[in-house]
Amino acid sequence: MPTTRFLPNDTGSTERPQLISILGVLTFVNTGLFIIMYALAVVAMLMVRELPVDEFVQLLRDGALKYMPAEETGPMERVAVVLHQSGAALMVIYLVRTVLRLVGAIGMWRGRKIGFHVYAGAQLIGLFAPHLILPWDLLGVGGPLMTVAITAAYGSQLKRLG
Repeated sequence: MPTTRFLPNDTGSTERPQLISILGVLTFVNTGLFIIMYALAVVAMLMVRELPVDEFVQLLRDGALKYMPAEETGPMERVAVVLHQSGAALMVIYLVRTVLRLVGAIGMWRGRKIGFHVYAGAQLIGLFAPHLILPWDLLGVGGPLMTVAITAAYGSQLKRLG
C-alpha cells in the first residue's frame, strides 16, 4: 500500500500541508460528482445522436425559449448541432480530463510531486481539448481563470511534495 510522505516544512513537520488537505477534499468531491455526470452524459449524448438533428435543435430551442428571448437562441442552436454530432466525444474528453485530475489529486494527497504534474497537465490539456469539438468563442474567461488559480494553489505546495 502506498505511503503518504511529505518533505519537511520550515519547522520540520512532514504532515500533509493544510492547503493540500483543503484542496484535496474539494477536488475529490468535485471530480467524484463530475465523473458520474460525464459518464451519464456520454450515454445521453449517444442517445441524442438517434434523434434527427432538427428535432434535437428544436427540443433545446423550445426549452430555451422559457428562459430567453427567441432572438438570443442562435448561439445555443449552433452548439446544439455540435452536441448532436460530437456530444459523446466531447463528454469523453471531459470525463478523461476529470479522471486525470482525480489521479493527480490522489498523488498530491499522498505527497507525490508526479501528482501535481498529472493534475496540472490534465488542467492545461482540459482547457483546450474540448475546443477540438466546441467553437473557440465558447472558451470564456471564468473557467480558465479558476483552473489557473487552483493549479497555482496546488503548485505553491510543490516544495513539500517528494
